[in-house]
Amino acid sequence: MRRIRRSVGVAGAALVMTATGVALAPTASAAQSDCPRGHVCVWDNPNFSGLPRWKSQGNLSGLHSENGMSIVNNGVADPGADHIRWRVTWDDGQYASGCLHYPPDSNAHRFTGGGGVTLNSAVWGPEC
Repeated sequence: MRRIRRSVGVAGAALVMTATGVALAPTASAAQSDCPRGHVCVWDNPNFSGLPRWKSQGNLSGLHSENGMSIVNNGVADPGADHIRWRVTWDDGQYASGCLHYPPDSNAHRFTGGGGVTLNSAVWGPEC
């Protein structure tokens, strides 16, 4: 099974893989202020910079960025539906998956590396 090496956790997020690279600023907590409470937000860059390109109180899928990507779960406690399970693939076919808690637990992740990345799914669900 091929695993991706370009996935960087933020603030101890629950991960399948970790990166060989260096995490980039700003922090997820700074970006959280740009993500409405109760939403999952996705930036089309790995730095949480600017405003999120996508945000939803529901599930997300099929989002693509040529510049890397970052994601924040700014959800609220809701047993059975407050964690985000995500899966991404890179243009070269590598992939990663994981789960994000809601704040104040680790709730962010960034996807780096050359080439584009697609968020195949970000689905609300129960405890990771």
